Amino acid sequence: MKKCVLVPIDLSHEANFDLIFSATTTLARRHDATLHVLTVVPTEISVWPYVPQSFAGEAQKLAESQLKELARLEYADDIRWTSEAVIGPIAATIVQRAEDVRAGLIAIASHDPRMRDLLLGGTADRVLRRTRCSVLVLRHGEGWEWC
Repeated sequence: MKKCVLVPIDLSHEANFDLIFSATTTLARRHDATLHVLTVVPTEISVWPYVPQSFAGEAQKLAESQLKELARLEYADDIRWTSEAVIGPIAATIVQRAEDVRAGLIAIASHDPRMRDLLLGGTADRVLRRTRCSVLVLRHGEGWEWC
């Protein structure tokens, strides 16, 4: 059985890149897993007023190329990975893609919580509550070193 880890990346939160790529590299090596790197272009951008209908598709293509280049730079040659950009509601799309690729684990970074987010970042929280597979929520802080 192929081991797969879904790795959702928010391309707008560069501060999480080192954390997520370091942790998932360690996971891939230790468990001989394939990483499926995903970014979600939010559906909401296509309904903004005065936005051309082609905007979401163009944003998806740009996100796909940025994600592929980022993964190529961050992962060593011994790491097996695939990447994709999908348009949709963020948390629901992450959960659906985890099912589609038969991921056994979702490794997701979480930002510092705000009062409205309670314990986890908003997206990480929604993913955690909706998915059937295990979820590893990665946060900056002292304690765990992934390198």
